[in-house]
Amino acid sequence: MSNPLVSIVMVNYNQERYIGDAIESVLHQSYQNWELIVVDDGSTDRSKEIIQSYADERIRPYFLEQNRHICYATNYGFAKVRGEYLARLDSDDVWRPEKLDRQVAFLEAHQDEQVLFTKLDIINEKGEVVNDEKRDLYELYNSRHENRKDWIRFFFFVGNSLIQSGMMMRTALMREIGDFNLAYMQAHDFDYFVRMIKKTGFCFLEEPLIGYRRAEVQNSSYHPENDRRFFNEHMSIRRHFFEDFPDELFVETFQEYFKNPESCTHEELQCEQAFLLEKCIGYSDANPVLGMEAFEKLFQSVEMTALLENKYQFTPKEFYKKNATHQYFQEEDFLKLEQKIKELEAHVSVLLDVKEMQQKHIEALENSLSWKVTKPIRNLKNIVKK
Repeated sequence: MSNPLVSIVMVNYNQERYIGDAIESVLHQSYQNWELIVVDDGSTDRSKEIIQSYADERIRPYFLEQNRHICYATNYGFAKVRGEYLARLDSDDVWRPEKLDRQVAFLEAHQDEQVLFTKLDIINEKGEVVNDEKRDLYELYNSRHENRKDWIRFFFFVGNSLIQSGMMMRTALMREIGDFNLAYMQAHDFDYFVRMIKKTGFCFLEEPLIGYRRAEVQNSSYHPENDRRFFNEHMSIRRHFFEDFPDELFVETFQEYFKNPESCTHEELQCEQAFLLEKCIGYSDANPVLGMEAFEKLFQSVEMTALLENKYQFTPKEFYKKNATHQYFQEEDFLKLEQKIKELEAHVSVLLDVKEMQQKHIEALENSLSWKVTKPIRNLKNIVKK
């Protein structure tokens, strides 16, 4: 029986509370031919001490002198991979003991398949399964689509629903896809999966072989810059969505959304892509800005301008009308949201104050002489009610 080496890349930053559990879950795998490449991204807590406490020669730690964020650290780990297969494990997640065994067996038996995901359980900071408490997330991350075409549509119109800790892929595919894009801090995995689905389809083992940790953050507060970055990164990923996208795959996936179902030439498909990019998601509704950018490029060509007008009845004049609509999620929109949150927080604070005053009033009443004197009457009243 084949016994291929599995390279595991784990990136860590200040996860002293959980990284020991993550490493232990690798050590306890029933499949033992692995190497664990741990890239510590300049942690300032006890992470380095914990990592160095493991003497297993299969664990290969690397310590970056300064925090460079996850994409840089992951790419650093990718460069150290030696195995035939590559698996990822976040330093706060854990694997079930049979995870690697099941995935290696599947990929060895299905040589045409390139990447394999598993189901997951959601765990809290104590490692307890909390699927019921996090039902929406649980269903999202374990959702499936029928085929490659449906996954591409989901990525384009909705977003990501996959977790890296559940993935195993052939290292040759990782080399083909390339490194993580350093431009992305929050949506790096989404970008990687989009580039992956352009190369190959996905396979799934419907077993919960990972524990995906969602710890409750104490004293958390709203950070609008994270929302801005998240939105900007998702829009950027869609801006590049159709780059290196095979024409045949594009027709197969999106033809039913075409403005002209007969579109087939490369130039016609470029027009269809521009119309589709108008339908990219925004915070609540479709946001046309990416489509407008694509049309702007098309209008620089006399031939493409004529094609848009003759086949799609879309002229520069129609473009000017669209360009007068609201396209960008502007700073003032975030400020309005922030103000609304502050108003709601103030309202909640008032309600809590009222509740506290009422509680004190009740306690004062219960301690009063009249309350004690009338206690037998209240007891009798309750007996009568029963």
